[in-house]
Amino acid sequence: MKTNKVKWVVFLLTGFMVFSSFAPGKKKPVKAPEGYVFVPMGSCQIDSNNVSIQAFFMSKTEVTNKQYRNFLAYLKAKGDMEAYKKALPDTAKWQMDANSYNQPMVENYFSHPAYDNYPVVNVSREGAEMYCQWLTIRYEAENGPQKCAFRLPQREEWIWAARGGLKMVSYPWGGPYLRNSKGCYLCNFRPLDERHITYNYEKQQYELIPQAADSYAEDGAFQTIITGHYAPNDWGLYDMTGNAAEMVSQSDIVVGGSWMSPGADVRIESVAPYSGPAPTVGFRPVMTYLGE
Repeated sequence: MKTNKVKWVVFLLTGFMVFSSFAPGKKKPVKAPEGYVFVPMGSCQIDSNNVSIQAFFMSKTEVTNKQYRNFLAYLKAKGDMEAYKKALPDTAKWQMDANSYNQPMVENYFSHPAYDNYPVVNVSREGAEMYCQWLTIRYEAENGPQKCAFRLPQREEWIWAARGGLKMVSYPWGGPYLRNSKGCYLCNFRPLDERHITYNYEKQQYELIPQAADSYAEDGAFQTIITGHYAPNDWGLYDMTGNAAEMVSQSDIVVGGSWMSPGADVRIESVAPYSGPAPTVGFRPVMTYLGE
């Protein structure tokens, strides 16, 4: 219990320092890094707890293959081949089981220009953290010495950002439904309905019928889809649910669901276990800024 209290004190203290950098009276306003939006401070209810969140910047989209390849090129040019090998996506993970034929994805998804703006997946947690460290180095090289840090978000920060200022909503667009008024899907997930579910009277349980795999493409994408394809939330953040589940600072979970998740598992508060690189998992950095 004492450890948890210390954790929250550190979290709130860091948030206070971040907020102070946006306080009135500062001579030099802080601009969002390119491709990032400002997420204001606030408070919200998460898992029946009231949580205070301080201001930060967040990437508009999940990190793309092209962005991650630029990072790898930096490591290679630096001659840090040990870090380069650790950071390489494990593309073999696209072979999800013996029955799936995903060799084209193994060979092309990360390297082919056609997938430049798709979310990078199959990355280790260490690789994601190294990428965030590289962003910090690059930002300071372009803007001079800064008290800032790119990092993976806390789950609480991620939820606050995904809601986009709306209170107690299931999805980033605000409504309780996965389609808009025209019947179009609002994120990339695995659509399931009565056509895909049957009741096994012998086992006395509901089961997916074999043809359920066909449902993957009903939302316009059989697997991942280009980032920013669907409309952003009210704070300008894209794909906060679905497409690729996202790593957070808590090491054993991912949030938001993926292209492989059914509708109930792409809610804002959805959590799934994380054990390593997977074709369903990507990440999205945030930046805390403490001043020059």
